[in-house]
Amino acid sequence: MIIRKAEESDTESIIELLKVSLGENLLPKSIDFWKWKHQENPFGKSPVVLAEDNGKVIGVRAFLRWEFSQGNKLIPCGRAVDTAVHPAHQGKGIFTKLTKTLLEEVKKEGFDLIYNTPNPQSLPGYLKMGWKKWGRLPLKIQLHFPKPWSNSPLINFDWSEARSLIQEIETASNPSFMAQSRIKPGYIHWRYENCPVVNYSFISDFKSYLLIFRIKEGKWGRELRICDLFCGVNFDKVAKRALNRQFKELVISEKIRFSSFSGLNSKSENLNLGLLPVLPLGPLVTLNQLNKDLNCAKIDWNWSLGDLELF
Repeated sequence: MIIRKAEESDTESIIELLKVSLGENLLPKSIDFWKWKHQENPFGKSPVVLAEDNGKVIGVRAFLRWEFSQGNKLIPCGRAVDTAVHPAHQGKGIFTKLTKTLLEEVKKEGFDLIYNTPNPQSLPGYLKMGWKKWGRLPLKIQLHFPKPWSNSPLINFDWSEARSLIQEIETASNPSFMAQSRIKPGYIHWRYENCPVVNYSFISDFKSYLLIFRIKEGKWGRELRICDLFCGVNFDKVAKRALNRQFKELVISEKIRFSSFSGLNSKSENLNLGLLPVLPLGPLVTLNQLNKDLNCAKIDWNWSLGDLELF
């Protein structure tokens, strides 16, 4: 068995391995999805390593390249995402070898940390390899009582209508000392508008705020999941009232049973999400600090759900 860097020509073999190892019960495995995530990312192509046995790909490990900004400081990092080992080769330590190999590679590239939101099954393995629990994000839920007879028109804006505001958001600096995703030009188009597996929508006044959401059908009814809220320099009390009015109209038009927000996005304070208490039930975040001069525990994070959604 050898471990090597992946090439673009390996994409088809990687997708085949992901399907065999993980199935498609959560998200579809496709070449288009892989290219969107790992090759078209505005932060750059993902570092990926493979395990190969007799010319056949039997393992893959990828870190989704990401960048956070904190004031004028840039924090280059990666998110541990796609990993798979062929069922016939599991239990041989391939996952650990792939992960440690890739960690050494990204250290050389100057990555400060690797972050992810592991499930209970994979968490022990990550902790053994040096990841530390940061904690769970807060979760805010608001219940709604939709009227089935409501004939309110659906709110369905076209992304092209928000181009000017998006350009303003993506070119603004981050004056805050909170660490947040670097919203560079092309980020919103890539992350939300062009995502091939999730249908994101938004509400906006097209001059001061952009709230991005997606709707999930569940056994308890329709959930409106808030993913990101961007507020521009023109956001004021009038815009705040408009945002909340438009949000209420959205809930009615889409017959939403409950809305949810999980994250630390400070802009979310501008949205009235009711009186129910905030719960510590959001995603569990773990960090692997690679830069010893960086103190992750003291960083004031400003994560949004859009940074941490499992995709």
